[in-house]
Amino acid sequence: MVKDRRALSNLFVLALLATMAAPIPAFADGEWCMECVSVRVGPPQVVRGPFPDEIDAPFSAVRLPDGTFRGFSANGHTYAIEGTSLSDMAGPRHSVLEEGDPGSLAECGRWLTSTIRSGAALLGMVHQERICDYGPDGQTDKSMAIALSRDDGLNWTDLGTVISGQDAPQRGRTTGEGDCTMLDGGDGYLYAYCLRNSDWQTIAARAPLSDPLDWRKYHDGAWDEPGLGGKASAIGFVGPGAGLLLEQKLVVTVTPDPWFAGVRLSFSTDKVTFTDFLAPLLVIDGSDWERPADTELVAYANVLNPADGGNEIDQNFVLSYLYVPAGKDFADRYLVLHDVTLSIHASPPPAPAGIALTRWSNAERSSYVSSTGPLTGDRADFQADGIIAYMLTQAPADIASIRFAECGRDIGGRLDHLLADEGSCKRLGYKRERTAGWLFALEQSGTSPVYRCQDNASGAHFVSAQADCEGLGSMQALLGYGLKP
Repeated sequence: MVKDRRALSNLFVLALLATMAAPIPAFADGEWCMECVSVRVGPPQVVRGPFPDEIDAPFSAVRLPDGTFRGFSANGHTYAIEGTSLSDMAGPRHSVLEEGDPGSLAECGRWLTSTIRSGAALLGMVHQERICDYGPDGQTDKSMAIALSRDDGLNWTDLGTVISGQDAPQRGRTTGEGDCTMLDGGDGYLYAYCLRNSDWQTIAARAPLSDPLDWRKYHDGAWDEPGLGGKASAIGFVGPGAGLLLEQKLVVTVTPDPWFAGVRLSFSTDKVTFTDFLAPLLVIDGSDWERPADTELVAYANVLNPADGGNEIDQNFVLSYLYVPAGKDFADRYLVLHDVTLSIHASPPPAPAGIALTRWSNAERSSYVSSTGPLTGDRADFQADGIIAYMLTQAPADIASIRFAECGRDIGGRLDHLLADEGSCKRLGYKRERTAGWLFALEQSGTSPVYRCQDNASGAHFVSAQADCEGLGSMQALLGYGLKP
């Protein structure tokens, strides 16, 4: 899937330490109250990687009878990984799904993208490809199959292909329909949200829970087109990563979208009409699949329930995605998780979304990283000191704010990292790394200050919510105000 760069360049692809204000209301005056909701995205957890041959599909997982978890990561083969929790996925892998026979619809591989419990068994939705030439042209033909496992995902029986496109394989083109994730809609049907490669739009299909092989696509207001080769209406660019917000019976989708400048969250009350949340969950600078690139790559976003690994979620859920650092190619793929919390307010909050600005330090406390993004490579061993504030994921419309970049430089073999207002990294003698987010320019209700500080001994910069820099150094400047942790 990742080698299909022409296709995925158009697919551009979501707070353990936040608290709930109150339950989310299902509806207000008959409508979903989008303006009442705020989102807090917690620190990134890099739970797997780097890998050159994995993490090429939405991550999925199941909770086992003994309380442990089995995760599934795929790239041609699908691999199972055992762990005590969703964040414990760094262990060894073993293949549970492989490519099909030559000439089959899965001759280039099988990628498990989602699982649903059905009695004592698991139903799996499986992305498959054929007639592939993963060279510069990115030729491949995609379809989706259903598989059954009676041992919690260690062995799978292919029940057959259920979704395919109307276009035929073409030389040098990506064709078909795939990249789907599947959810239980709570109404007697399974639903799948897929990428159609002919126009890069999301399509929807469904099947009765009682007959998971009878898939019908949504077309012109009805679910009556066959899953295999049938017509489908485009429901927008909402992404195939999907789940069900249980209490409200809302389908939620997540997708990295560079035109939205972040990972976009969307809601649907009727399974096909989606409304975008007001702000990105994460900030992204780009989505360049031609690696290496100057910006990070975030892709294959998905939502998970931390209690059981499924995609039936409540107001506390997990956002997962593939992450490739700036300057790296696909040999450096990581699986990243964020805990996310939705909250309700009596009136629209000043910022609908905030992402944790976390301070990290090395073992000697001679270097710090103040970041909203994942730490990998030579920063992977840094430990979190805590959340300083939640930065905004976009500039508020009517309140003065400042956009900040993360800047880094090497001083005698030691990292010096700081936050600076956008455009200042180079002037200060640093290399710009990424957008961190926004801070309010002036104090607002529910905010806390963010100070830039400097360690008196090492000279390393860091951030603090206290003017005395917690006794770790000297305060240099008040940067702005973030949302309180």
